[in-house]
Amino acid sequence: FFQTERGYHGRLYCGLQNALDKFGILNDQVIIEMKYQKSDRHGTHQRPDIVLHTPAELHDSPVDVGNLAVFALKHQATQSGAQTDFRKLDTMFEQLHYPLGIFINVNSSSHYLNVYDGPYRDRLHSFGVQLDDCEVTVTHASWVNDNVVENIG
Repeated sequence: FFQTERGYHGRLYCGLQNALDKFGILNDQVIIEMKYQKSDRHGTHQRPDIVLHTPAELHDSPVDVGNLAVFALKHQATQSGAQTDFRKLDTMFEQLHYPLGIFINVNSSSHYLNVYDGPYRDRLHSFGVQLDDCEVTVTHASWVNDNVVENIG
């Protein structure tokens, strides 16, 4: 599952769905969707890899209500590729008020959060996930005050 973004994406989606079900987060309102196409009514035409939200159609509310988390995945991202995805996540924060954004760099130890220069540090978590000799290493980074804090596990 670490060979391609698409393979990892599918496996992650299934794992997230199982975990969110287990903890009772998913229900008739809150759902998880892959490659959810945004349109003019969203103020962006982005296609996030995964979103956790209550679709506006279910609660007859504006599209910026009920959004919980947005995920962006890249396979072996370069620094510029990560910055591009960070800007896309910033758009999702600005336009649709997602309180949480997650960037996952697949098959890489680099999280690149140290190059994020946007205004939403408090909403962003970044991961480098890598498989070496059947051993998975996850590097998580988040901003604490003005510093990137990294945890490796």
